[in-house]
Formats: sequence, C-alpha cells, structure tokens
Amino acid sequence: MKDRIYQLMKMTGKTQKDFAEELCIAQATLSGIFKGTTKPSNNIVSSIHECFPEISIPWLMFGEGGMYVDSVVKETQLAPAPSISVADNASMAAQTEQKDLFSVPVTPQPQPAIVRESVKYIDKPQRKITEIRVFYDDGTYETFKP
Repeated sequence: MKDRIYQLMKMTGKTQKDFAEELCIAQATLSGIFKGTTKPSNNIVSSIHECFPEISIPWLMFGEGGMYVDSVVKETQLAPAPSISVADNASMAAQTEQKDLFSVPVTPQPQPAIVRESVKYIDKPQRKITEIRVFYDDGTYETFKP
C-alpha cells in the first residue's frame, strides 16, 4: 500500500510535505509510511479518498483493479458541469456527501475452500511438563516443578 501512496504522490507532482498537508496528516506520518515503520490507517485512506475521489479504494488498499474508478473518470470526462442555483447548494451538499460514501462499489470476492489436515502421532509417548519458569521485570524468576 505504501508503494501505491508513493505512486499517487509522484503522479500529483507534489513534494512529501505538500502531499501530507493536502491529506491533513503530519509529514512524519507520511514519511513513516514510506519507510515502512508506520502502517497506513483507515483515516489516511479516507483522507486520500476525500482528496482524490477518482482513485479506486480497492487499488489503493489491495492493489486490485485499476488505479481509477471507472464511473468517476467517465462522469468527469463526459458530463457537462451542471448549473446550480444558490438555493440548491444545501441539498446538493447533503446528496454529494451521501454519494461519496457509496461511490466505490464493493464486490465480494469468492472465498477459496479451506482444507485442513491434521496429523496425529500415535507412536510418540505423551509428553509431560517437567518445569515451569516465570520471569519478572526485575530480572528475577521462579521455578515450579510438578
């Protein structure tokens, strides 16, 4: 996932600092993601989706499919900009927020059949506990024998 976030940053032509500011995250967090010391959280994925709604969430998170959401790209390329009156702004804002929550269709992936094999060793004798040790944070330990 870090490689796809890095690819997106390079594609936008922004520096790491500018990209972090656009996503409203700390530059150190973004740096940690690129170094592999920090894993991207759901909040970061959400920030990327808010800033770049044309980016496919399955691609970003799992590398599945294309980089762009087909429906968003087609709508922006083919649909003319609608004229909106000032009175419609509040209702349009509410509809847009609801649309953004469900703009990425999620298709269930078929689950592979899980085959589990267990091996039971009959020839080996039953093992017995001979000693238990408990280590404490002050450097001491206790030994228990049955």
